[in-house]
Amino acid sequence: MYTVSVLPLKEGCDKPIWDIFVTPKLIPVNIEKDGSRKKTNSTIHQYKEIFYNNKRLKNVFIQGEPGMGKSTFLSKLAIDWCEAVSLHNSTHISTFSDIDTLKEFQLLFNISLRNANGQRDVIEIIKTQIIDFIYTGNTRQQAFKLLQQILEQETCIITMDGLNEWADHLNQYIMPLIENCHSKCVSLVTTRPWKMTDGRIKDSKIDRLIEIEGVTDKEELTKRTILSLQTGNEKTHTEFKTYMNEQQLMHFLTSPWLQVLLINVWTNNNAFKGSLCDINCILLDLLFKKANARRDYFKSGQSIKCLLNTSFIKGNVEIFDALANAAFHFTFSSKKCLAFSAREIMNYLSEEQLQFCLHAGVLTQRRSLGIAAHDSQFSFIHETVQEFLAAYYIASSEQDLITYFQSDTKFNVLEMSQTVIYLCGLDCEKGNKLLNSLADVQFLNNIDNGLSKYVMGYCEDKRIVSFQKDNYTKINNVESIQNKVSESAHCIALSILFQRMITSCCIEAKASGQKEICLTCIDFTFNKYLSNSDANALKSLLLFNKSNVRSLILESNVLQTIEILTVLRDSKRSLKRVMTTLTPEIYNSLHQTSIQELQCCGNTDVSLFSCELPSMSQLTYLRIANAIVLPDTLKHIHLFKCTCTAVFLRHLLVHLSSVKHKIICALTDVTVIDCNTHWFQSELLLCEMKNITLIVKKY
Repeated sequence: MYTVSVLPLKEGCDKPIWDIFVTPKLIPVNIEKDGSRKKTNSTIHQYKEIFYNNKRLKNVFIQGEPGMGKSTFLSKLAIDWCEAVSLHNSTHISTFSDIDTLKEFQLLFNISLRNANGQRDVIEIIKTQIIDFIYTGNTRQQAFKLLQQILEQETCIITMDGLNEWADHLNQYIMPLIENCHSKCVSLVTTRPWKMTDGRIKDSKIDRLIEIEGVTDKEELTKRTILSLQTGNEKTHTEFKTYMNEQQLMHFLTSPWLQVLLINVWTNNNAFKGSLCDINCILLDLLFKKANARRDYFKSGQSIKCLLNTSFIKGNVEIFDALANAAFHFTFSSKKCLAFSAREIMNYLSEEQLQFCLHAGVLTQRRSLGIAAHDSQFSFIHETVQEFLAAYYIASSEQDLITYFQSDTKFNVLEMSQTVIYLCGLDCEKGNKLLNSLADVQFLNNIDNGLSKYVMGYCEDKRIVSFQKDNYTKINNVESIQNKVSESAHCIALSILFQRMITSCCIEAKASGQKEICLTCIDFTFNKYLSNSDANALKSLLLFNKSNVRSLILESNVLQTIEILTVLRDSKRSLKRVMTTLTPEIYNSLHQTSIQELQCCGNTDVSLFSCELPSMSQLTYLRIANAIVLPDTLKHIHLFKCTCTAVFLRHLLVHLSSVKHKIICALTDVTVIDCNTHWFQSELLLCEMKNITLIVKKY
């Protein structure tokens, strides 16, 4: 029990358990009268809460998904018990503060059920795994007789790790047998949730059911693991967290095992390029290995490159393909399905394949809620694994599955974002087709409206700025955003999330080794809060789509002037809105463009370009400081944070009064100087102003 493995990618690398161990998050599960099982809102903080409930319990079960720390907790429990009864280490830190509770148990036996297949009696397993390991010859027989007496007379803990990995060869018992005469023994059994759905485990035989959900402090686990893997302090947990955020891997941190796996990947940065597809293949390969899968390798030339470094998928590729088929249909059903019945999953997997997936941990099984819960619910180990396998199914299929999405069934493109991102890593061309199929006309119109509002001043809205700063908001978190903001702000949020999705697609395609990044994108917002990786990806996409740009919003200096000029030239007929700092070269490039909305940032010398504005025949909105010559098509003018004379304002209003259509003139934080002059006042009084709406704001 002294050590624990810290390198999932490299067998045999272990560390002292107290160098790594972090207190687990243990949650009691109530078994209701109707048979349903519901997690409570409390957590366990003492050993007494595990082994006692007014009186000493007999059968305690701890269930948890793969990698949650079930085995590690039992190892630490064994060490805590040793310390409780021997007190040999003054610096020992117990998992819980009431270590004296363990003194009430005279002995503790820790057995692995994975290594006990074919054995049915707990006492025989203890003999094989403990007594035979310690003693030889006649001493073994004496120790075994003593064991029988101990189990009959003494209060003991028997920890059994991995009930889901044990099977009775006669199929009579659901778990190893503890003789009735061993009435003082407390059994503490760990297992996967799917095993607890077996009807042979009667509710009456479960004195306490506990769910383990990883550790109470993920940052502490990160610190301890990183420290254990390096001789110096070259890398820190802060750097790891930054890396996880930038690579959009935070949603993988669902279990200590996955957390340690990702730390392994991060510390071995020479071998890893940041591909999410690679991460999923590493994870699935290790899970297949857990199920004793046959070792085999994909040959070079395999179209799905991330499979080339796997060792246990090729030998079971039929199961892998069947899982992908199921994942695709559950992901792209009329409503995305994350939980499904045995009847539904067995449309795609045989009984043997289903058992393999449960043993591997790719699928999990839980008892359904409610009285009629005779059928258990199945799900993938994590939603992102289901999304990856769905993308793999599309990428590897010889059929053109993109037509599947062109039916009347509506899919929200942002809700499907992770699948699209994976698909771009597996096959960028198919990823782009799927992206275009999912983005319907209404969604694209909402983005267009959002960007229009953005250029017209919403870019200063504090809620939008806050949203832009939060680079790690889940892309598919659409509904919660819609409920919190106005319709205009919602449309802007959609445009931000959609761009974040496309840049993620580009980053994943590059990291996965896709040669041609052929992603269609027409709207580009280079806000000042973009990370370096996102800004570089967006720049690559802009240069690829430079001839068909609709929106070019430049709030940061990512692009060189020559690159801006190239886009303005090549997209002269498609450009609808531009927001940029104007240089003399850019002024000239605006001549006869189709731009409808223009916002000039920074200090603007309008004397250099006022002659160009009349040539912009489609311009309907202009946001700029200082005097200008206006085209007759203008419908909305916004002077923002500028200083002008009273004469200029009078000239402006006189000119606007000559326009035959309705027009909005907004003045926000405008400082008017020389207000005492009376020039042209009579002229102003003679003008017809009924078509002008004047809006004055002061922040």
